[in-house]
Amino acid sequence: MRARTHSGGVGVSTELYVGGSIGLMTGDDSRVEAFDRVVATATDRPTPSQDSLPVVPDPARDHDDAERSRRREDVELKHQRVREYLDRTGQDATVFGRADSIAWFTSGGDLARNYSSDDASILLFVNRNCRAVIADNVQSSRIFEEELAGLGFQLKERPWFDDPDRVIAELSRNKRVASDFSGEARPRWRRAPDPLRDLRCRLTPLERQRLRELGRALTLAVEATCRNFVRGEREADVAGHLAHRLIRQGIAPVDLRVASDDRLARFRQPTFKAAPIQKRATIAVTGRRHGLCASLTRTVSFGPPDDEFRASHALAAMVDATYIFFSRPGEPVAEVFRRARRIYEKFDAPYEWTLDYQGALLGYSPREALLTPESPVTLEPNMAVCWSPSVGSARSEDTIVVDARGEARGFEVVTAAQDWPRIDVAVKGFNIPRPGILER
Repeated sequence: MRARTHSGGVGVSTELYVGGSIGLMTGDDSRVEAFDRVVATATDRPTPSQDSLPVVPDPARDHDDAERSRRREDVELKHQRVREYLDRTGQDATVFGRADSIAWFTSGGDLARNYSSDDASILLFVNRNCRAVIADNVQSSRIFEEELAGLGFQLKERPWFDDPDRVIAELSRNKRVASDFSGEARPRWRRAPDPLRDLRCRLTPLERQRLRELGRALTLAVEATCRNFVRGEREADVAGHLAHRLIRQGIAPVDLRVASDDRLARFRQPTFKAAPIQKRATIAVTGRRHGLCASLTRTVSFGPPDDEFRASHALAAMVDATYIFFSRPGEPVAEVFRRARRIYEKFDAPYEWTLDYQGALLGYSPREALLTPESPVTLEPNMAVCWSPSVGSARSEDTIVVDARGEARGFEVVTAAQDWPRIDVAVKGFNIPRPGILER
């Protein structure tokens, strides 16, 4: 890979020659002022107009308030999708029991059995005309006051010691019923389409706005964490700083990875350990709020990174930009893969893509579907996608939403870097900004 570096005054710029195209990599001033951690934690929040932190509703208020109305409209859209699914498949009803499925149908209801559970604390029985909540007497009052009030759900309450399957059997008698948990367990990283689960792959307008707000809050929290930890702290310490910021924002840290120095080259999916951070750290996180997930990765370096790492990071950014640019409505994932693999090959790294997962569809699960070179998925408008190519110790990752706003803009980056160095990669004449390396 050929590169020319120019420095003068403040900042550094590097021209990257990518198959005849020129991309400009720009680094911000590496001087970072000292921050008080408590103050930084308190001030890295979005403005109120950009925040969607879940609040506890007042059960005495009118259910026709604006936010409740938006949620009910969103639930009606989901119900219509289920009706269409029932018509296509000849089913009479569906039963949802997974926490992610129920969060989707209830427009963000927090109804998991516990903080990290895949199972919900309730069951939903949905047919063409009604949506019924099957809940025990311990859960029902909170559910209908804090989660589902005014959204058009009926309650089928049972004593906590009674078997919920009996209620399902009564509702399902002589009916053809589909569910998200029947038969063998679905693979966590599925590759083939699942018609019932795929009902949620296309985001609604409310979901797109929520994902946009989540992405910005998640990005600010990660960037503030990168600016404030000190050399010598352990990976686990940094993970704790970030988790603290996220939970204050109502964001559940579904997946949190901190890799110090060269650990990412040895283990492409490392968890955080007690390893001290001496040279640099790469932080990858998936956060969930209102049931929706977003992912991103950022890298911080104490002092200028070595040339090998900088080159690896630039290549990961170029591959990522290629993935993002070609993630357009109607594009087969297999074709997007083919184009990205050519970048790996052009820069003498033809096997790097085989060493790590390259991307996934996101939504109410951090991996709705793993994307592979032979993936049967064709991208559609309003799908959320996270590409995450890595090269050696470097990774580039953001969450995008496939858009339909014309040739020049077929995507929206919902975790776009905020106060962060940037690499501008030119793909087919279009500039695709990618996060650079924060030097401290």
